[in-house]
Amino acid sequence: MTPAPLEQGAAPTTTPAPPARRGWISVAVGAVISLVAFWLILRGVDLNLTLAILSSSQWVFVLAAVLAQMGAMGIATRRWQALLGPYPTRFWTMTQIFFSAHLLNTLLPLKLGTVARVLLAAETEKLNVGFVLGSVALEKVLDTCVMLLLLLALTPFVPMPVWVRDSLTASVLLVLVGLIALASVRRLREPLLSGLARMEQRIFKRESVRLANFVRGILESLTNLTRQREARAVLFWTAVIWAVGWLVNQLLFLALGMDVPWSAAPFVMVVLQIGTRVPALPANLGVFHFSVILALSVFGVDESTALAYAILLHLVVFIFPALVAPIFAVPLGSRIFRLVTDKNARAL
Repeated sequence: MTPAPLEQGAAPTTTPAPPARRGWISVAVGAVISLVAFWLILRGVDLNLTLAILSSSQWVFVLAAVLAQMGAMGIATRRWQALLGPYPTRFWTMTQIFFSAHLLNTLLPLKLGTVARVLLAAETEKLNVGFVLGSVALEKVLDTCVMLLLLLALTPFVPMPVWVRDSLTASVLLVLVGLIALASVRRLREPLLSGLARMEQRIFKRESVRLANFVRGILESLTNLTRQREARAVLFWTAVIWAVGWLVNQLLFLALGMDVPWSAAPFVMVVLQIGTRVPALPANLGVFHFSVILALSVFGVDESTALAYAILLHLVVFIFPALVAPIFAVPLGSRIFRLVTDKNARAL
């Protein structure tokens, strides 16, 4: 099958970038939230005890967790390929893009890695930008669905804090919007695209289908989950990703010799899914650690021990993959630099 083409139509026009001030405001808000999270952490921990716990880690389990996390990122790439089906994509190229995006999100604010991931995949695999963007959005919806199901399954075993229940509203709304869009995409696709094409022609006073093609790609990505073959592959890889994430958390409990119930590992995953959606410094510094401490407090883990676990988990999930990522990013270096420094790319 021929890959979804890049947008065709009138000659490209430069889209005005949003004011730079808007980006700086987002960065400032994320920095403040991260600093507040660090302050809340440090006021209740014994850093000497935390360092002593980390120094006594069993590094065999840590190494196993790192290898499992690297495998999870490869599996996540496979899921992304399934979401981009039925169009063929190259696993090695998509892996390079996936790790490069992780590196950028670890180092830079404003989720620039996600923007680069969408644009790099569209460019290298000759896909519609809207189609690729829709696949990334579907990843979020799928993970939110799994989070809600996992939380429901954990309810009999974990005393749910009020802050967890109160934070679920946005997640439920996201899932509902995704399900409604999935159910109505076939029926509303053509009327919506026709309306967008007419609106675009009125605005630009000439024939143009750039916006309509962009939205067409997004809608096409949604229809993937209505195809049985693609849906099975996506659901399978999603289940494997979460199972490996559970394994990573459990291995780090073993590394620190922490005696916690089996439900602690998946509950930490659920809380991180909720907590790391707020603005923060790159790599979710501070917010990630505070979310882990909150999750483990439900199981009676003291803050110093919980911080040691949070530091180790952050190293495994963010830092170690980012250290490996340059190996994958080097072949794409010039393209990444162009995308990150391009104002129109940041406006996506």
